[in-house]
Amino acid sequence: MSMAENTQQDTLIISDEVIASIAAKAVGEVDGFGSFSNRAFDVISQAIPAAANVKPIKVSCNDNDIQIQMYINVKQGNNAQAVSAAVQRAVKSAVQSMTGKVVSKVNVCVYGIDFANLEN
Repeated sequence: MSMAENTQQDTLIISDEVIASIAAKAVGEVDGFGSFSNRAFDVISQAIPAAANVKPIKVSCNDNDIQIQMYINVKQGNNAQAVSAAVQRAVKSAVQSMTGKVVSKVNVCVYGIDFANLEN
């Protein structure tokens, strides 16, 4: 589903993939964010093979309302709750400013911790 805005003569359609890209860019700039995590398979994705293409950012659009669900890993040594709150603020601000649409929810699921920098 995509966001559509009707003006007097034209229609603006913003795809879910574009909104997800905006959100991904915003998350990448948050201190403490490690990486995206693939979300777990749910009942629907196990029953329907086409639904098995699960992505770390899920966008749901209804009228002028956007809801975003994302699955992330936090860098080692960072507070997961603080990073999640920063991610929510960054995503909401970026998507609202770039689309002009209201973001009603940004759900952040922390799936793990990135230990990638342990070698240093």
